[in-house]
Amino acid sequence: MYKFYIGLLDNSEEEILLPVNPEEINVTQSGNTETYNIYQFGEVVSSGDRKLLKISISSFFPLEEAPFVMTNNLEHPSVYVNKIYSWKQSNKILTFKVTGGYYPIDRLWMIEDFEITEKAGEVGDIYYTMSLTEYREFKARRITLSNNNGKMAYTKDYQGARPVTKVIPKTYIVKKGDTLWKIAKLQLGNGNLYNKIAQINNIKNPNLIYSGQKLKIPQNEVRL
Repeated sequence: MYKFYIGLLDNSEEEILLPVNPEEINVTQSGNTETYNIYQFGEVVSSGDRKLLKISISSFFPLEEAPFVMTNNLEHPSVYVNKIYSWKQSNKILTFKVTGGYYPIDRLWMIEDFEITEKAGEVGDIYYTMSLTEYREFKARRITLSNNNGKMAYTKDYQGARPVTKVIPKTYIVKKGDTLWKIAKLQLGNGNLYNKIAQINNIKNPNLIYSGQKLKIPQNEVRL
């Protein structure tokens, strides 16, 4: 059964289970191409790095319980709307994931647009359309320069990792809505280190963890 979760990256308690599943998810992955006209040859195309992923979903926040409502703790529609608005206005980095799905969208996002509508005859229900844009982290660059006959010249980029700035706990208790990727991101600074946590805890399937599970966190990992 599909379930849709959206919440803050750095706070597992600040997560919303969307009460009514969207009918569809629109995922857009655009290319980054440019076209050129070459003299006496014609038009050619050059491709660059991919652009950010974008997701669009539409559904509604119901005022009352119904068989199609996914959560057992339905809030007033205004609670959901105000929370999402606050995340957008504060430019929060969010997680958005779908359980029971096949497309790998469990990554970081920011809210691009959030539009709400109230319809006549459905008093209290709030319909919405939300657009998310992928958030991709980037590394700090340190450029080494050399003095060549009084002129500063570029030599190379610094390829090393940034030093650990966060105290990494030895253990972590899994909370509702956690994934190994999310835990690795919070505790090690890099979600791609989830396999390190899986290995040290003998977890064969990284997608199968449960609330209350005590995990050992690898020490001396670098934050990339």
